Amino acid sequence: MKNLKEVPDLKVDADLIIDTVPDGLMVLDQECRIRRWNRAMEILAGYDEEEILGQPCTVLDFRNSENGKRLNVERQCLLSGMDNDPGSRELECTLVNRVGEAIPIRKVTRIIRDPRGRAVGLLDILTDLRPLRRLELEITKLKNPAQKPAPSRLIGTSTLMNEVYERIRLAGDSDVNILIEGETGTGKELIAEAIHEASHRREKPLVRINCSALSENLLESELFGHVRGAFTGAVNDKIGRIEAAEKGTLFLDEIGDISPIIQLKLLRVLQEHEYERVGESVTRRASIRIIAATHRNLRQRVAEGRFREDFYYRIHVFSIAVPPLRSRREDIPILLEAFIDRMNHKTGKRINCLLPEARKAIMEYCWPGNVRELENAIEHAFVTCPDSCIRLEDLPYEIRTALQRDMECGERFGSGKTVPLPVGPLNREKMLSTLSECGWNRTEAARRLGIDRTTVWRRMKQWNIRAPEGK
Repeated sequence: MKNLKEVPDLKVDADLIIDTVPDGLMVLDQECRIRRWNRAMEILAGYDEEEILGQPCTVLDFRNSENGKRLNVERQCLLSGMDNDPGSRELECTLVNRVGEAIPIRKVTRIIRDPRGRAVGLLDILTDLRPLRRLELEITKLKNPAQKPAPSRLIGTSTLMNEVYERIRLAGDSDVNILIEGETGTGKELIAEAIHEASHRREKPLVRINCSALSENLLESELFGHVRGAFTGAVNDKIGRIEAAEKGTLFLDEIGDISPIIQLKLLRVLQEHEYERVGESVTRRASIRIIAATHRNLRQRVAEGRFREDFYYRIHVFSIAVPPLRSRREDIPILLEAFIDRMNHKTGKRINCLLPEARKAIMEYCWPGNVRELENAIEHAFVTCPDSCIRLEDLPYEIRTALQRDMECGERFGSGKTVPLPVGPLNREKMLSTLSECGWNRTEAARRLGIDRTTVWRRMKQWNIRAPEGK
């Protein structure tokens, strides 16, 4: 082995070392104010270093894992800072971050002492326990094979998704008509599949039709079928989707877009279990279950006279509200793992991680396209990713660019943010002038330049840009 004395001195910036540590590191002074904040803490808590430094520790929302009550972190800070304290405290709790995600953590607090042994501050070390919790869940499932799992194609362990799973179970045990309500991309069709698989009709067909994709005449023919000569082009008899779903399930996607005429004809199917093919006077019986889905507010459309009230109450016997992805952000890491694994099998690649900047951008985005948009983003990343880790630049533009994220979320969900347009090509002179204009605040510079804060940091290193002393 090479003699250690022969190895040249390794000079590495202390900030770079601290930012490389995978656990969150936070330094507090004697007044419980935050004085140091590494990259892992930025990702966990959602606050950039520039906006958090100098803030009291109470800005962070730590909660008791069992009862959800907020912890008095300032009291813990003051008690731990006493000179006669043993020097280390440890507890498991929950950190509710900036975007409302509840993250299970292990929080270790150590006293920082000066050369005379006096307590001058605290070091908090925060370890993300989500990987451990997922492993514990898998072990529990293996130990309890009789435990009923979540529907196979639905992913998520959040409280909101567990409520959906329970509604699916209840729907499967009955034979009533179901209305699934939720934004585009939330997985309404997967829920319809899960209900069908959980019902006594599982051995019969699940027939799907997208009501918004067809004109009124074509939709009528597709639903009820037609006889030869019923209209121009009807050269043969054709069975409809209702007949094809006999004794099974008919899934009507985007039910809010059908015309009043079709609503009236479907109402007869729901009430009398009867229908007629287009161009025929023979009454046929229908033994089917109907599951409808919509991203529209049907109550509002009823009030506006655009949707029949009697039809609404017939399809709304039992409803399932699917939460948007932004309301269950704690499921995003699990979804990411599933989508990356799926794409690895599909493409033959071996991508197994996301760099911190990419993960942070994904967690902060509002996901107006919900789970479908997240899956598409991972597919996009697989096209551009050159190695085993997905980088920030591998994500779609609107997700990786902070300004674009703010504009997209503000327009969709009313965040009220006023966001300037991104500037042109970035060079050293532009970086210098922008940093100078905003008092060397990297977060503000990133906002003005339309790039991520981490990119500002990297470019400063690359171009040897140093902040003036005291900045």
